Amino acid sequence: SDMPDNWATEALESAVANGLLRGSDGKIMPESPLTRAQMAAIITRAFAAADKGDISAYIDVRSTDWFAEDIAKAYKMGVMEGYGDGRMNPNGNITREQAFTVLARALKLASAATINVSFLDADEISEWAKGSVYALVNAGYVQGSSGKLNPKSSIRRDEFAQLMHNLFKQYITAEGEYTELAEGNVMINAPGITLKDTTVKGDLIIGDGVGDGEVILDDVTITGRLVVRGGGENSIIIRGSSNISNVIVARVDGVVRVFVEDDANVEVIYIDGSDDVIIEGTAGSIELAADGITVTATNAKLTEAKVTGDNSKIVVGADSSIGTIST
Repeated sequence: SDMPDNWATEALESAVANGLLRGSDGKIMPESPLTRAQMAAIITRAFAAADKGDISAYIDVRSTDWFAEDIAKAYKMGVMEGYGDGRMNPNGNITREQAFTVLARALKLASAATINVSFLDADEISEWAKGSVYALVNAGYVQGSSGKLNPKSSIRRDEFAQLMHNLFKQYITAEGEYTELAEGNVMINAPGITLKDTTVKGDLIIGDGVGDGEVILDDVTITGRLVVRGGGENSIIIRGSSNISNVIVARVDGVVRVFVEDDANVEVIYIDGSDDVIIEGTAGSIELAADGITVTATNAKLTEAKVTGDNSKIVVGADSSIGTIST
């Protein structure tokens, strides 16, 4: 009943249609500040996350709280952390710089050292948040208001809905084959999906909701990045004449395979998750940046590999070849 008719209407309607915002008592409460618990709920719904982390150490999250599972999922995703005093502060309002940081982590945006837009209050950004805030701004997802970012102000529900609308133009949630996509970043958050003969004009995110399921990219061009947060040992298949310059593998719980076949072109595979990865087929370079994981090259032909993560390794099968390996 309180859906506004203004700049936020389209974004709020999209958030409702895609199950990100559910409101309360028939109201969407657009101008209310977003709490940290609500933030956790929205981000885990967007990525269809299912795995839960151990948050028993946080004294202000009880198992009976409505948000307990959402907090546990966001924690497992690696996008939300508590405070040093053992609290998650779920009912506290989330600040703009905190919200930006959560989203940058979820999207695996590389921390930026500089910001390419001048803001009057850029010096107010907390040191720990600068890399993430800069990254979102540089990617064009955050424009600020009246020349300011207001990093320490609470973010409203309509403002966050608009930010999510800037980030994701389409959510694919039903099994099947898709040949037409919205222009912008696309989220896949269910298994059994094939994209065919199409172009992703932005990033393609394979969300946590894919689980151990399969996603096939057949004659698909991605102008941005392919971010792999879900998928299993027989999962991410890139075939035909697909063209992908940058793949980021970031699954947090479960082995994932990236299989490149036919004449598909994959230039760089960057490993930044917390579980093992299998690479099969022909690709350019891989960089293993995550700590404590193993990348196995099976029936693979790679130009080069670089290991920068601590206690991580690349296993090269007898049927595979890598031009050069460096650490």
